[in-house]
Amino acid sequence: METTHLYNKMEEQNIHYINHELLFTKGAIAHCDDLTAIVVDEKQVKSQASENTVLIQELGHYMAGAYYHTNSPYQLIEKMEHKADKKAWEEFFPYEEIKMLMKRGLTTVTRFSRVLQCRSLLYV
Repeated sequence: METTHLYNKMEEQNIHYINHELLFTKGAIAHCDDLTAIVVDEKQVKSQASENTVLIQELGHYMAGAYYHTNSPYQLIEKMEHKADKKAWEEFFPYEEIKMLMKRGLTTVTRFSRVLQCRSLLYV
């Protein structure tokens, strides 16, 4: 997935991007009233794949409405993280296509990404 696609998605949803040092994570989402921002610690993000992973996961929180406070109970945090991951997978990964590729014998992420990247180039 192209990083520009993720930034376009953020712009469409009026989600701000903030680069700020974070202690325990590479990224976070902040949501208060009508303002939403994805905070990324660019010092910890060393590659495009890492940046995409952070943006996809935080967009999953936004799309699922899966927010919590840093002092929330562990069970709530786990529930919201799971909800965000599930929504991110539904939105950004072609689950049905991946299942089909697995039935055809593709079993590694590298092989999936090659096939999916080639297919996405056909639709550009």
